[in-house]
Amino acid sequence: MINKRKWHLVTIVRHLVQLIAFLVIPGLFASTLTAIKSLVTMIVTGHFVLNTFLYLLVFLSITMLTTMLFGRFFCGFFCSFGAMQDLLWEISKRTIKWRKKIPSQVDRLLKWVKWLVLFVFLILWILQIDYTNDPWSVFAKYTSLSSWQDGSSFLTLGGALLILIMIGSLFIERGFCRYFCPLGAIYSLLAKVRLFKFYKPHQNCGQCQLCSYECAMGIDLSDDVITSGECVECMKCVSYCPKQNVKAYPDERIMITASAASIAGLYYVGTIVPHSSETLKTSQTTTKSYTNGTYTGSGQGFRGTTSVKVIVKNHQISSITVTSYQDDEQYFSQAKSAIIDEVIKTQSTDVSTVSGATYSSQGLIEAIKNALSNKSSSASETESDDSKEDAHSSSDLEDSSSSSDSSSEESSSLDFHDLKDGTYTGSGTGLRGTTKVKVVVKNKKVTSITVTSYEDDQQYFESAETTVINNMIKAQSLNVDGVSGATFSSNSIKEAVAKALSITYTNPNDSMSSEGGHHGGFH
Repeated sequence: MINKRKWHLVTIVRHLVQLIAFLVIPGLFASTLTAIKSLVTMIVTGHFVLNTFLYLLVFLSITMLTTMLFGRFFCGFFCSFGAMQDLLWEISKRTIKWRKKIPSQVDRLLKWVKWLVLFVFLILWILQIDYTNDPWSVFAKYTSLSSWQDGSSFLTLGGALLILIMIGSLFIERGFCRYFCPLGAIYSLLAKVRLFKFYKPHQNCGQCQLCSYECAMGIDLSDDVITSGECVECMKCVSYCPKQNVKAYPDERIMITASAASIAGLYYVGTIVPHSSETLKTSQTTTKSYTNGTYTGSGQGFRGTTSVKVIVKNHQISSITVTSYQDDEQYFSQAKSAIIDEVIKTQSTDVSTVSGATYSSQGLIEAIKNALSNKSSSASETESDDSKEDAHSSSDLEDSSSSSDSSSEESSSLDFHDLKDGTYTGSGTGLRGTTKVKVVVKNKKVTSITVTSYEDDQQYFESAETTVINNMIKAQSLNVDGVSGATFSSNSIKEAVAKALSITYTNPNDSMSSEGGHHGGFH
């Protein structure tokens, strides 16, 4: 059967909206699911953060409220995960000849599977069992060209499932949406009360059944009024009907405009307005003491580096400013407000990550921690700040002097000196286990450092290994920076070298491990 499709204006608009959504908000599907996860976690734990709670409610209304009013326009027009399936299906129609239609009884049974998937996720959320990757988060990650420099996410379970979904999309149109989408289960209920419906007077129909045959979701469209919650408003029934017998009421052009405006408006309110401030301050006092100064540091987030500026006044953290980040706004905004507020409130970096934005949380915490431990930067900044703000305070001048002295002594104690020629071995603790090294000393200098074994994740460890070892040999000291995004692995190498050379070194991993580290975690 050769089906000639009429390219109605609504069909062109749909594909145009899909393209814009893919470019602007490719991770909206993943963000919506993680927002539900965060809300469930808040309810289970009883730990409510007002800003985050309000943000979640507004953000979820982007798709939930519009689905109740207009139907599943999000699925058909705005979901980039669905757009990917549409593109693969169009490609397969022109390249793959063998395809077999799924029997209607089997199709009905398979559509219950998405409820099982949703139930499994609810159990994971209630039990607070974290998972590192899911297929839609991997998809959202690789919609950024910069992420293609590292294809390691395809080697995860989520990456493997994404590949399977893509292959399945070549043989079953919107197969994931039909049978496995946990959000689709929720939307199919909400869409039943929608205002927007399709009408197809049976008496005006012929015998072609093109509308049912071409339906992206495999819906039987033989009824006069189409009310199925499975409908994703793809408009194929309208564009394929040779008699133009399928009509939308209210008019589809009005509904498309209204839904697009609603989703765009709620997205702006949910992601921009609640989190417009880059700096949070507090006057709360604690017993924790820091050296006055302005510090900078960076950490590894979901898509790239997060950089911060930390100001310490009166020996307390007074403000934290995010100077740059590369993560998706919807994820980073969730993490930023809660974590910065908690760090300043507790005067400690030992704070919990934000559920649903784990990668962004870890990157921000790591950046703050690295800023506060950046001794070489703090010494010069401290002198500058103290001279400007406390020029007449002898006590602060003494603090500045003693800080510089202690920093200098600590740096000196980490230098390689009084070494005896020979080959030495040592071990250090990383995130997942032990790192072992062999250190060769010739002419009283370290000439080579070789990692003989390690247990951390390969992609993280290898990014740290070469840089940290080369810097230590060049500086003839342990006092070198770790690699951002591979802090645990960097510290394990330095500890192993320290033990090989009998140098006193405190591994920061011992205090950082309670925060979950930089490896893994859900975004």
